[in-house]
Amino acid sequence: MFDQLRAIQQQYGYLPADQLQQLALKNNVPVSQIHTVASFYPHFHLTPPPRVEVKVCADMTCHLRGGTELKSSLQQTFRGRSPDEVSIRDVSCLGRCDKAPALSVNDRIYCGLDAANAPAIVHDAVAGRPLPPETRDHPDTPVASDPYAGSPGYAVIRRFVETRDWSSILATLKASGLRGMGGAGFPTGNKWEIVRNAAGKTKYIVCNADESEPGTIKDRFIMESVPHLVIEGMIVAGLVTGATQGILYIRHEYEEPRELLQKEIDRCYRDGLLGKRILGSDLAFELKIFVSPGGYICGEESALLEAIEGKRAEPRNKPPFPGTNGLWNQPTVINNVETFTFATAILLRGADWFKTSGKNGSAGMKFVGISGDVNSPGIFEVPMGTSYSDLIFQHADGVLGQRQLLAFAAVVGLPACLNGRPCTRLECGGGRGFHGRFGRDCGVRRRPLHARHGPECGALLPQ
Repeated sequence: MFDQLRAIQQQYGYLPADQLQQLALKNNVPVSQIHTVASFYPHFHLTPPPRVEVKVCADMTCHLRGGTELKSSLQQTFRGRSPDEVSIRDVSCLGRCDKAPALSVNDRIYCGLDAANAPAIVHDAVAGRPLPPETRDHPDTPVASDPYAGSPGYAVIRRFVETRDWSSILATLKASGLRGMGGAGFPTGNKWEIVRNAAGKTKYIVCNADESEPGTIKDRFIMESVPHLVIEGMIVAGLVTGATQGILYIRHEYEEPRELLQKEIDRCYRDGLLGKRILGSDLAFELKIFVSPGGYICGEESALLEAIEGKRAEPRNKPPFPGTNGLWNQPTVINNVETFTFATAILLRGADWFKTSGKNGSAGMKFVGISGDVNSPGIFEVPMGTSYSDLIFQHADGVLGQRQLLAFAAVVGLPACLNGRPCTRLECGGGRGFHGRFGRDCGVRRRPLHARHGPECGALLPQ
């Protein structure tokens, strides 16, 4: 249904009532059902939108790096325009925290703009002129954890096709201590084993790439830099568990990562690594990308499953859990981008590599996004247990303008006096990762919840 809704909106600019009625007849469902779904997601418009819709990120990093001033400047510049012609408003995190401030013009995202150069893009949109391409300047940074050094060989898949040794794969993942890096930290080997042992022939592998928590930008970097590790991890999970279908759920703001992933998926199909007969064997696995229709709550695993099923992305009550009752009520592995990436690396390098990679009593490697008032914001690959002080002053080159560090945020805001503590899995191993926002005013305290109170969260009930 989402593809059909997107096609209608692309043609008309919104979802006209008569088109929804025709869609309902075509799919033999009540129009109220389609309206209920479409009205839930911010990506869809049920009424004609302004000719030019400007959305300026209002979350903490962009706030610190001039987003509030940029929005005010644009409002002043276009104050004489009618609301039907130009709309300028806040939006939640656009996933560009390392290049803040970020804004979108008619859903095209630009980074690092200010009052001097942003108005020209809006003027072009108002005049109907073609907009410049989106900002795409991610650095070609080598990924130390990549066992292929940028030249993917898909060796884990090739080895499995020959040996069919699923038990050693599960044993290696368990021995490594790899836990899900999307929040809860459930042991990865155990999760895959649950789905393998679950009853039923139909099973699914789902990758959660809906990275919408403010400051969380690490998965975008991984998908842009080592998409092959993500894809191989998903295929291996399918082969081990008996799943034959995989879905990579990605936020709609991540156009470049989507293109790079699709390019790699297409290559895997050409090389026989995906499809009905993987490398000429009787093993099969199909993989496709599902582009999110928007909504912060879609990062929650069961809400994400509801969205894939074409429903409102409202979290399910648990139990049952996705391992036994996931997508379409079938056993489902859900891991995030980073987890599938490290699963591939561990299965090639061995459990001991991962266990001995950390420091200060922690195990493993970690991708961390650092943004805000630092000289060199970005995504860094570091040993788990690296101190926050090293992250701030060595990797991100210290506080911007040589100001005094007041506080930083991992899972919660922490005072500067705690910057010597190690970054642990509990604090920076979840979906958010570590994202440093280094404040200069007390106003930053209210930013984390600024854009989190909208209706897109749906019904959040106690579990």
